[in-house]
Amino acid sequence: MARLFVGIGLPETYRQSLSPLTTSLSRLTDNCINWSRPDTWHLTLKFLGETEEARIPAIKDALSTLDFPRFTLQAGGAGAFPNAQRPKVLWLGLAQGADQAAGLASGIEDALAAVGVPREQKRFRPHLTLGRVRRPGPGNHQPLLDAAAQTQWPPFTVNRFTLYQSTLAPTGATHTALAEFALAGRRGLRRLREGERGNF
Repeated sequence: MARLFVGIGLPETYRQSLSPLTTSLSRLTDNCINWSRPDTWHLTLKFLGETEEARIPAIKDALSTLDFPRFTLQAGGAGAFPNAQRPKVLWLGLAQGADQAAGLASGIEDALAAVGVPREQKRFRPHLTLGRVRRPGPGNHQPLLDAAAQTQWPPFTVNRFTLYQSTLAPTGATHTALAEFALAGRRGLRRLREGERGNF
């Protein structure tokens, strides 16, 4: 079995800014928070969960049929699930690209449903996870979220999405890219060849 998800990797400028941000935010709360790591930071489009490895080729083929244009994405704002009073997840929102990310996620749902992957029942809410609160404490965490929202994030072009395998370990999850798919807006999204992988 393989633990799979589909997501958008983030550019180096985002990854380099994550640790300074989470370090400063950790000083504003007594909660135990597992902060996202720069090397695994991403925007999740579809979580498949534990999947039989024999199904992976069909999943790749289904994703390669998508036809979706490139778009601009930019982080902006911050929030918490389920709320700022007792948060479980701290996240950044999107100042640009939320509608396009939702459209891409919808296309992925349709493509994977055709090969037997169950649809997500919850409404898709595009976000970049900052951290997961392990022992929520009382009080309003809005000041922490306000501080997170002050960071300025540059826009970047989303030109691909990725099928990842997530391997859990005591030190945290490791994400391995199984296949990347180019966004070009032309009929028949092609799968990137090994030599074409690269940074955004």
